[in-house]
Amino acid sequence: MSIAILAKKIDMTSVYDENGNMLPVTLLEVSPHHVVSQKTEAVDGYNAVQFAAGPIKKKPTKPMRGHFAKANVEPKRTLYECRVDDLSQYELGSELTLDAASEWTHVDAVAFSKGKGFSGVMKAHNFSGQRATHGVSLAHRKPGSSGQCQDPGRIFPGKKMARRLGNEKKTIQSLMLVEIDTENSLIVVKGSVPGPKGGFVFLKKALKKNRSKS
Repeated sequence: MSIAILAKKIDMTSVYDENGNMLPVTLLEVSPHHVVSQKTEAVDGYNAVQFAAGPIKKKPTKPMRGHFAKANVEPKRTLYECRVDDLSQYELGSELTLDAASEWTHVDAVAFSKGKGFSGVMKAHNFSGQRATHGVSLAHRKPGSSGQCQDPGRIFPGKKMARRLGNEKKTIQSLMLVEIDTENSLIVVKGSVPGPKGGFVFLKKALKKNRSKS
């Protein structure tokens, strides 16, 4: 089992590798992480560690202040937990540094994609649209026929229609980890990750790149 690191998407840029090849990369900023709680198999049925990260945006509630106070940690924006095998490595109040990802070569990035609002079928499902002429009037971007006649007299579930687009949880697997800049608290990964600038991304040790070949 591997832990996850919460990072903020800063921007995209490009860097050069040792062979002179240009790589498109995404810069991810990691704020201080602290352990605020532990789940044990005896009490909760599984072993896990709860981390807190990110600058807080609003005044925390009294129960949340008490929750952070148990670990002697200042309130933070996000709480998340990761299942682990050994709880002794994560003491209450201890800080999770970027050294935890020092052995990673590839990561899986999990984030919410950019929300695009309510979109028609051409943008949401890549419909070609209707003709520009030959009798088509004021219906060029409409979906066209969407149902049948009296039998069955309804639209089947799953029909591709206009819908809310984006703002969905997406996972990009096996992104190459280009650099870990501990001085500036940055993680540089090859390629793009979901979400807008300033959005939060969970980085985990790549599942497919680290499977045993037995």
